[in-house]
Amino acid sequence: METMAEDLQTLDVDVLFVGGGPANLAGALRLTQLVARHNERVSTGELAGPRLEPRIALIEKGRDVGAHAISGAVLDPVALEELLPDYRDRGFPLSLQVARHGLYYLTTEGDVRCPDFLIPPAFRQDGCYVGSLQKLNLWLAGLVEAAGVYLFHETCGVKILYEGDRVCGVQTGDKGLEAGGGRKANYEPGTMIRATVTILGEGPYGTLAEDLIHRLKLRQGRSPQSYALGVKELIRVKNGGTPGLVIHTIGYPLGSRTFGGGFCYGVADDLYAVGMVCGLDWDDPQMDVQAQLQRFKKHPFIQQFIKGGDVIAYGAKTLPEGGYFAVPRPYVDGALLVGDSAGFLNVPYLKGLHYAMKSGMLAAETICEALVRGEASAAALSSYEVRLASSYIMRDLFRVRNFRRAFALGRLPGLLLGGLTMWTGLGPSRPGDVREDFRHLRPLDEAAAGRWHPEPASYDAGVLVDKLTDVFHSGTQHREDQPSHIQILNPARCLTDCIPRFGDAPCTHFCPAKVYELVGEGANRRIQVNFANCVHCKTCVIKDPIDVLSEDNVQNIVWRAPAEGGPRYQGL
Repeated sequence: METMAEDLQTLDVDVLFVGGGPANLAGALRLTQLVARHNERVSTGELAGPRLEPRIALIEKGRDVGAHAISGAVLDPVALEELLPDYRDRGFPLSLQVARHGLYYLTTEGDVRCPDFLIPPAFRQDGCYVGSLQKLNLWLAGLVEAAGVYLFHETCGVKILYEGDRVCGVQTGDKGLEAGGGRKANYEPGTMIRATVTILGEGPYGTLAEDLIHRLKLRQGRSPQSYALGVKELIRVKNGGTPGLVIHTIGYPLGSRTFGGGFCYGVADDLYAVGMVCGLDWDDPQMDVQAQLQRFKKHPFIQQFIKGGDVIAYGAKTLPEGGYFAVPRPYVDGALLVGDSAGFLNVPYLKGLHYAMKSGMLAAETICEALVRGEASAAALSSYEVRLASSYIMRDLFRVRNFRRAFALGRLPGLLLGGLTMWTGLGPSRPGDVREDFRHLRPLDEAAAGRWHPEPASYDAGVLVDKLTDVFHSGTQHREDQPSHIQILNPARCLTDCIPRFGDAPCTHFCPAKVYELVGEGANRRIQVNFANCVHCKTCVIKDPIDVLSEDNVQNIVWRAPAEGGPRYQGL
């Protein structure tokens, strides 16, 4: 049911942050600091002009800030030290620093450690913290709220508000709808939140950010964004852990044509974070990252840490891996892009949190200038891109700009050439020929030959768990009678196009939450959408191989952020 205009409430603010991740939280906090500094200078006569009293709001679709937050998470504190020099005295929740780090190549049964002298300095984890992004976000949210920002959780932006091509806020989703669109007794209409400046920090492949990018062609002249899928479990062990351990692996169980690897972090005395990250440009229609994680955990090298443990939490997310050449123009009339929504991830160094925070802080500097001038046009906000270009964000991304493309040649050439680029920063300074991730799938009989470990993953009652058990550990909840936030536009093409072309239904494998299921026989065969399982990773809209209308940003699977529900991550 379409919301009637007269049902909508309107909220007017000066600055609206959409998304409660580290980029927007750091940005909102930085903006309050800059406003306070400006007003102090006005009060002392150092600056002429009026005081600033902006109304600043932040909306987050999770049930609390951090509920949808997941990362490795190894945090380089460089941005945090700039934002809050006294962060250690303000309840900072990540007290555990990296104590031991190693990079390993895994064979089917063995492991080889990469000598430390071959590891580029920036890849080393000295001085970094390891822990939970969810806890970091909750802590930052408390500081943001205490600074006077209006924080609304369980509030999802579902539509950008425009005046012409100028962004003037967002509309939030209706709550209390039935599956058919009817209204339940607890129905709550959405709100039109109008803002002078809107900052989109929804994470990778943000619904509204992608709408904006495609409407205004912000990737014109730049490479298409490419992504990876990361899955992560927390495993509680009985015999003591290794706090501060940070291990990254390449090799087993991934085939030579699949970019990615595993990780094992000691995050507490009895807790490990174990995960797998795989580039979504894989070619195998039966590739299943959650199953690869189970194979990874069976390896003797990983078993030495987690044997006999129990999985207590699970989550999944996509990561933007396009790097320097895929960053879209990050400003338009009335809006800025920050964090993963803009693609600020350093792929070889496996870090993005400090880039996200720094981008939010640079956005805040730009916004404060715009508020002083009383203008938020594209010209006024374009200084954000200048700030990015002169920051360590784009400097670091430029240095490793050719790392990811080296792996298009396979694992061994990728390691050699990619390693060379990490050390030297050499290589082409212009984007190459990059295809969208969904264009890489090949027929099953061709792709299966590249598998390292073709047998199905195995499970037990503890440390090796199936996909639905992991979904349970994610805390995901959607009302079964709410409208589905996932649609298959042309279900017939799944059977007439996708399965015949690839020899299987790729969506039933690539989804890390078993949202898509092939059911029925004969004429009743169909793809069933179990939307209640969805952990909001958005893999489906990136990897779906059926392009309904070329270049329109619409695949056969359409995912829109739901106004209600989602995962409730704890400690991820």
